[in-house]
Amino acid sequence: MASLDGKQIVLVVGQKNYNEKEFVYLREALEKAGADVCIASNSMEKALGRLEGYAAPDCKIEDISPDEFDALILVGGYGARVYLWNDEKTHQIIRQFADKGKLLGAISTAPVALANAGVLKDHQATVYPDYDSILILEDHEAKHIYEDVVSDGNIITASHPRFVADFSEAIIEKLKG
Repeated sequence: MASLDGKQIVLVVGQKNYNEKEFVYLREALEKAGADVCIASNSMEKALGRLEGYAAPDCKIEDISPDEFDALILVGGYGARVYLWNDEKTHQIIRQFADKGKLLGAISTAPVALANAGVLKDHQATVYPDYDSILILEDHEAKHIYEDVVSDGNIITASHPRFVADFSEAIIEKLKG
């Protein structure tokens, strides 16, 4: 039996310019571990990655129910800045998962969406190392840590696409727990 059999995980990608490396690696690692992975985006149209690959959403972000999933994972890339950082529907879903004690994960630029949703206050987190991203985390009272992957309670963040393997492993280990 795989370690995540029966676990339901939703991967959220911005409608355009999400990071395909992060998305593909996360999806494959989680599925290999036995999880069922649902893809969500801002609309039901194919989401276009920054390298022109695509992801076919199973649902819209606003239709996600935390009662149906064990974890919500946000994929980074420029698309996270445009489609997730300031999207109130995304923020509502993030807060609902946090309120239910569900696992939240975000990589590279995507942790800013967690900060803007208000769930990183007083939590340690990392983010893509650019001035704006770090400033937003700190403005929302997150404790920014210059680390590859940071796990604090039910929130796991990673600073860069090159750490997607470590990020995936941290998610899998947390869900196995």
